[in-house]
Amino acid sequence: MKTKTALITGGTKGIGKAIATMLAEKNVRLVLNYFSDEDEANKTKSQLKARLIQADVSTYEGANKILDSIDTLDYIVFNVGITDRTAFGQINIEAWEKVLRTNLTIPFFILQHLKEKIAINGRVIFITSISGIVPDSVSISYGVSKAGENMLVKYLAKEFASKRITVNAIAPGYVQTDWHKNKSSAQIKRISEKSVMKRFATTQEIANVVKMLIENEYVTGQIIRVDGGFGLA
Repeated sequence: MKTKTALITGGTKGIGKAIATMLAEKNVRLVLNYFSDEDEANKTKSQLKARLIQADVSTYEGANKILDSIDTLDYIVFNVGITDRTAFGQINIEAWEKVLRTNLTIPFFILQHLKEKIAINGRVIFITSISGIVPDSVSISYGVSKAGENMLVKYLAKEFASKRITVNAIAPGYVQTDWHKNKSSAQIKRISEKSVMKRFATTQEIANVVKMLIENEYVTGQIIRVDGGFGLA
């Protein structure tokens, strides 16, 4: 049986590393993109026997570096995301465009170039956000970019269907990652109270949904909320 290959952007820590670990357990060959945390990247490389691509996917140069490193793929997970919490009225165009470019535009063009390199019955998965469905009080550009990813999934599901490649999004709520390391315990408690589960998700819980999407050949064009019932409390 042919060994599968997966590309994960932002694959060396947090949600990306949890997904990579899950795929390693399925004997998938890993190609992991990272940008700045060299120590964590090398630790992940050693643990999971992965190939690393250091590239800044907020830039087209970084995107091209990834494209030049890829031959064939079975799975691709777009996990990198950046935000900008500048208040409305003070957002500058460069910051706005960087968030949209990183979260939406560059993944689109990477996929457009890789379409013929993704194997039949492959998987394309976007890690989006509940903020692309339920507006947050901050991070307008982030929410808009994630909403764009959610809609992109529906268009791409049709584009890739002829090769039986499924395209889906996972929209997490709040997850226990370094993304929230600067939040106070009071902030975390206040956010947790907005979900019926009263807690943040674990990275493993997100990876488990990726596993389901990889194993299921019929789910496509979907945005799967993994948010603990966010907004229902």
